[in-house]
Amino acid sequence: MRGQTLMADILVVDDDPVSLSIISKILEKEGNNVTGCGDARAAIESLTFHEFDLLVTDLIMPEHDGFEVIQVAKNLRPDLRIIVLSGIDERVPPELTMQALTKLGVARMVRKPIKPAVLASEVLAVLIAG
Repeated sequence: MRGQTLMADILVVDDDPVSLSIISKILEKEGNNVTGCGDARAAIESLTFHEFDLLVTDLIMPEHDGFEVIQVAKNLRPDLRIIVLSGIDERVPPELTMQALTKLGVARMVRKPIKPAVLASEVLAVLIAG
């Protein structure tokens, strides 16, 4: 564990098992307690019964998407910090996407494919910002 790392309870939601595993490992390596969910329904259940410091969610998922997870999270815990993982097409300007996500209460957006150092620093920044 590094000196500057904050131990946090983080909920990670991604329907791709490989992405979910990689993201969880990156965040655990940074000293966080990670709960991984492979779909929105499991994530919503976790949010209902457990208080997390941070939600890291994919947006595009089958059946229920990340927007639904964010909406439920904000209803249950308006102060919950959120990072969105996005494979949104490069042609969509990131600042435009972030403007829309900010209105939903999202703190940051991390583009897929995930770069471990970028994810770790974004998570740390959001946790420190409080």
